[in-house]
Amino acid sequence: RLDEVLGALGARWLLGFTWPQSILLASMFASHTLIPFPIIQRFGLGRNRAVTSTIGGTILTDTAALLVLAVIVKSGGGGVGAAFWSRLGLSLAALVAGSIFLLPRLGCWFFRRAAPDGAAEFIFVLAMTFLVAYASELAGVEPIIGAFLAGLAFSPVVPGRGVLMSRLHFVGYALFIPFFLLEVGMLVNPGLLARDWAAWRVALYMSATVTATKWLAARITAKGLRYSSAEGGLLFGLSVNQAAATLAAVLVGRTIGLFDDAILNGTVLMILVTCILGPWMTERCGRRVAELQARTPPVWPPRSGRVLAAVGSPAGAGPVLDLALLLAPDEDAGICALHVIQEGPDEKTAIAAADRILGSAIVRGAAGGARVEGLSRLEPSAAHGIVHAAREQRASTIVMGWSD
Repeated sequence: RLDEVLGALGARWLLGFTWPQSILLASMFASHTLIPFPIIQRFGLGRNRAVTSTIGGTILTDTAALLVLAVIVKSGGGGVGAAFWSRLGLSLAALVAGSIFLLPRLGCWFFRRAAPDGAAEFIFVLAMTFLVAYASELAGVEPIIGAFLAGLAFSPVVPGRGVLMSRLHFVGYALFIPFFLLEVGMLVNPGLLARDWAAWRVALYMSATVTATKWLAARITAKGLRYSSAEGGLLFGLSVNQAAATLAAVLVGRTIGLFDDAILNGTVLMILVTCILGPWMTERCGRRVAELQARTPPVWPPRSGRVLAAVGSPAGAGPVLDLALLLAPDEDAGICALHVIQEGPDEKTAIAAADRILGSAIVRGAAGGARVEGLSRLEPSAAHGIVHAAREQRASTIVMGWSD
């Protein structure tokens, strides 16, 4: 909360903002967006302790920033009393409780009954997100808070690697985010930047404040948790980026009349600066962390991390591949889809059917964003084929179906 305190005081005394303006502006500093995370995945640092800490911090800071936004919007910039806090507390408590406790149970019930490769799962997640966003509006807060709560509720239910998550990412990156950025771009007034110093003054203050406070917080965290210097830089590179929640806060502030065009333009410039600085710092420090990990002696006996998924039919390939995607430690480990053909008079027909089965497994894995290799074996029994393939592929994990 260092960035919020310093940001609010600086906006109040340096920029001459009112306290509601200063608090809402400072709440934008606390949140951050994990824009450089693809760089982390490229270096294979998804399980690094600094990255894990930043992901956990993202959930906490974004939640706190959106709650501050809710309070500012609900108060309307004026005074608040006991009646206001009681109404806001009850409405937010009901919204959070309904989202966090009911949505995961409803999701588990639905996902058990829906077809694992159908569009029903995707439509269900979108429908629940819109429903919670509408419920947040009824509770008197912004719909983005409801959408964020829906994401928190579905995070333990929707696998991080799978067909459903790939579809959500695709629609978000290809549809929702471009339209969101289009709306923001249409609100920016480029001519104001050329003739008004206020936008540049706000942008300079916001960029300097968020960079300094995020760097100081990363240094303190790295020292307290005994992280290396490179891991501390990784913390800073991941947490300095301002995008999603910041844009949402400035748009809401402009809608309710707390922010003007100068603050909107300054915020966009600040986002541009941090989104250049963050990936650059992540690339620089991530490479150092990856090099240090590569020089660390491997644990003996070595584990390949490779997952062997034994598929016996096209219908059973989907659930087996979904579980294999969850168990694979990273994208580089790879998944081997195995189909064992038992020796006998019908083996020629079975060999032709194996191609179709393995093809559906490879397509299923590709839809989930994983690299899947198909392998068929001719063996006296399925058990012998699975054991022999696991030894040859040096698989650390075997996933297979189980009959009733």
